[in-house]
Amino acid sequence: MGDEPNRGSIGRRAGERLIDVVSGMLEPEEREVVRGDLAESGEKAIPALRDVFGLVVRRQAPLWREWRPWAILMGLIVPLGMLLSILSRDKAGGSAAYIWLYANNWDWSLLKSAGFWLVLRQSATEVFISYLTLASWSWTAGFVLGSASRRRLVGTNGVLFCVMLLFGGFAGAPMYLSLYRQHLFRVFGDRPFGPPSHVDISALTFYRVIYPLILQMALVAAPALWGMRHGAQSTRLTLRGRRWMWSIAIASLVPMVMQVPGSGIFLIPLRSWAPPFWHVWVLQLVAYWPIAYLIANPISRGWRRIGSAA
Repeated sequence: MGDEPNRGSIGRRAGERLIDVVSGMLEPEEREVVRGDLAESGEKAIPALRDVFGLVVRRQAPLWREWRPWAILMGLIVPLGMLLSILSRDKAGGSAAYIWLYANNWDWSLLKSAGFWLVLRQSATEVFISYLTLASWSWTAGFVLGSASRRRLVGTNGVLFCVMLLFGGFAGAPMYLSLYRQHLFRVFGDRPFGPPSHVDISALTFYRVIYPLILQMALVAAPALWGMRHGAQSTRLTLRGRRWMWSIAIASLVPMVMQVPGSGIFLIPLRSWAPPFWHVWVLQLVAYWPIAYLIANPISRGWRRIGSAA
């Protein structure tokens, strides 16, 4: 009996969170009015969610009669969501192997070994760089999506992008990587790929299901939504500034496509146009441009405020 109030409280909070997410697709002024009305009426979560969703559909339907929202959905949301899901799942598999090795085979006597610290530093650096790269690509994808979306559709596209990530995380990416491993088996035979412990942890639910989803939420969904917010604000830039931002963003996504497992199969017809190695290295470096942008953006805003005050 004591668990029923707790379950009701958890369900109510989950319903309120869903209402917040769905109402985020409304205009800010209308969103605040709707939330205020719901708070005063005390309506239950499910009827309130149904009412808010119906209002969102009525507001959004006229916008989807044009071609541009559909082009963004099929040309940006679906492919970017699937590519990032595959990369996230792949990087989760590699990093989970290191985590499993240290967490499940820990021995305090290793702390006295200089070789242990050397290997730990190398492993931690490799995992950190892979995580930073994935988060940077996710932010860039969100920036491109936010800058391409109409202001009234930014919230909707953010929700659709998250739905695509869920589909990719649960079904699309595992299916793709499974087919890719089958292809490798047919080509190379029974040959191990990746860290040797990767096969051992595949049977553990946490490392196979839960950890990849945590990584996808933390390093893909959150940075992408953050990038969408900045992309939606990029309309304040000059036309020349927006063109520069778009050029850098698109250039940084090129190595992302090249890093997807199996992408080489599709890029074989383009091998004669393959760029020199140093071009690829520069593109890899450009992938971290969101760090420079996030540092420079508040500084430039501060200088503009000082200039306008003067």
